[in-house]
Amino acid sequence: MFTRRNVSCDVRSLLSILILFGLITSCAPTLVGPLEPNSSLIIGRVVVDNKYSGAFYGGLPLGVLDKGLEVEIESRDGSQSFKVGTEEQGYFFVPNVTPNTYHILGVTVEGGTGRGDREKYRLTLRRPIFTPVPGKLTYMGTLLIDLSERGLSTIREVREDDRARAYFLQKYAASPWAAREFFATGPRPAPSVQVPQVKEGPAIEAKPITRAGAKAEKPEWKVGYEWRYAWKRPGGSGTLTRVLISEDTFEGVPSYVVRVGKAENYYTKDVLGLLATMSGGKVTLKRNAPFQSLSWPLEVGKEWRNSFTLERLEEKSSQTFDNRMVVSKVEEIAVPVGTFEAFKIEWYGFYTGNLVGEYWYSPKVKWFVKERIYGADGVREEELISYKVD
Repeated sequence: MFTRRNVSCDVRSLLSILILFGLITSCAPTLVGPLEPNSSLIIGRVVVDNKYSGAFYGGLPLGVLDKGLEVEIESRDGSQSFKVGTEEQGYFFVPNVTPNTYHILGVTVEGGTGRGDREKYRLTLRRPIFTPVPGKLTYMGTLLIDLSERGLSTIREVREDDRARAYFLQKYAASPWAAREFFATGPRPAPSVQVPQVKEGPAIEAKPITRAGAKAEKPEWKVGYEWRYAWKRPGGSGTLTRVLISEDTFEGVPSYVVRVGKAENYYTKDVLGLLATMSGGKVTLKRNAPFQSLSWPLEVGKEWRNSFTLERLEEKSSQTFDNRMVVSKVEEIAVPVGTFEAFKIEWYGFYTGNLVGEYWYSPKVKWFVKERIYGADGVREEELISYKVD
């Protein structure tokens, strides 16, 4: 026969055991298992090296930040989004992701001010672009973000395949995901660079020219030059006009100012490379070196490397580009305004070898008669429909 005291002791003992068991199981790392054969587990890593003492009025810790970052992942079509926090070393995991193309939309860091308030600092990234492999563990790469003293971010995309896989197995070896194949996507490691093969794009109406020794010298642009294009991409089409409205300097660099809609683009006079963009009287984009889609004189076989950091001032973010440009051929190409002899320039990612874009430059037009850019959302294409030059 139990007394009231014995019953309460037994209840307290049972509760203590249950609480202890709960603490033990809550400390063990868990990961929601696969819900269907084609669902993927995304593995990623984000590390912020903060030098911006002004963030949160000094409330954001300086130095390397990795644990506790909020990572927002979004599909490129905007139909799906996920928010997840980072663990040790900046790793994060998103289970049961359905097939689509994604990017990291943003990373948020939270800190405390001297007044005890909690503040958030958000970096808008929209990179890297990756596609999970159905039914597999997909490591999408690592983002190393350097936040400068002025609050501007520089982002590097790197691959750490073995490190990411080792971390996952260390933490989640007991997870059902551990039985699935590990697959790495994203940027390739940088040490060795291979010359890429040309990838085939959509067919164009063009006739190769075999004339040897063809060259194109840099043209002299004049105020009043105008080029009008028809553009199309998946889900949209229209026209745009580029008008050379003035000559000026940007941060001391002699430039041509070309108006496109409400924006004004600054092209350097030495190479006709895009350096900066202004809108509403404010600089919205600028590069530490111009995007050099042309190198003078143009001739078949010529190659050059073009690297720069692009600052998006309104978003307080930056991105580094490393490109390989190649003049592959001279050909006759038909566009709505006529048929032109054009130098074809192919644009590749320097480390990935991926074909990013193609341009057709015509000496007669003194600019491009056609361009094609390959993006995650499909192909964007422009063709010349009218022009005004000397």
